[in-house]
Amino acid sequence: MACAVALLSKGITNDIALYDINQDLCTAESADLVHGSLFLNNCSVAKCCDIGSTRDSRVVVVTSGVRPKANEKPSEVAQKTADIIKCVMPSLVKESPKAVFIIVSNPSDVMAWVAHKISKLPYERCISTGCHLDTARFRLFIAQLLGVATSSVNAFVLGENGKSSVPMWSSVTVGGVRLEQLVPKIGTSEDPMQWCKVHKDVVEAAAKVIALKGYTNWAIGHAVADVVSAIFENSNRILSLSTNAKGMCGIKDDIFLSLPCIVNKCGLFGIIRPHLSKWESNAMKKSAEEVFKAQCDIKL
Repeated sequence: MACAVALLSKGITNDIALYDINQDLCTAESADLVHGSLFLNNCSVAKCCDIGSTRDSRVVVVTSGVRPKANEKPSEVAQKTADIIKCVMPSLVKESPKAVFIIVSNPSDVMAWVAHKISKLPYERCISTGCHLDTARFRLFIAQLLGVATSSVNAFVLGENGKSSVPMWSSVTVGGVRLEQLVPKIGTSEDPMQWCKVHKDVVEAAAKVIALKGYTNWAIGHAVADVVSAIFENSNRILSLSTNAKGMCGIKDDIFLSLPCIVNKCGLFGIIRPHLSKWESNAMKKSAEEVFKAQCDIKL
């Protein structure tokens, strides 16, 4: 629901179709949103009793998944989510064959890979939010440390959307100044200012929120809305999204990782090949290994 709220409140669209296996919840959420249509550009929110009601969507956001139970292994949760993705993707693609599909379900890199394998969509129209939110957190935490606006920080987090994500310290700029010029060992164990703690905070951010309220929703909702906005506006903005990374950064396997992606009305229009430091290159390979292991655990 956070995705729908963000899309409507930002005025990115006023026409949304909600589909959930829990039809009562879908009906209630749809009504609750429509009741505020006066304040949301007279929005139209369709409650879909079947996937056919989503027909001819321009963008399909997939958030399906299960919440982990106590003592349940991550691989077990991932398999359950993958089974849901396998179930819904063929019907969604049948109803909206020209849509751009944005996979939000966790683990998002693996689920985007599953969605692509099942749907056979072209890579440019089957992407994941990947490290887009982690990139936003990364910029925020850097900005907070320096006392500047987040918009003045240009930085990316690439790789796995998870513990092995890679902060691109070599390309971080603040007001056009590269931080690496001021702190040559930035982000490494030899960094006297311990900037590596910033990335640690990024990695742990979601878990801290989950520990207090049980889940995350608002930030990822805004991240999804930003991706949809980039598509609708044909913006050619560069976002850290997850796509097939084979052949990039020395990666030889067919896996999904976050890379600097050019986003426009086609979905993913192109990939910027990042210039990596030695440390970043090694970290990307390790990140790729982690995602590949997770993919191998999934039964398609």
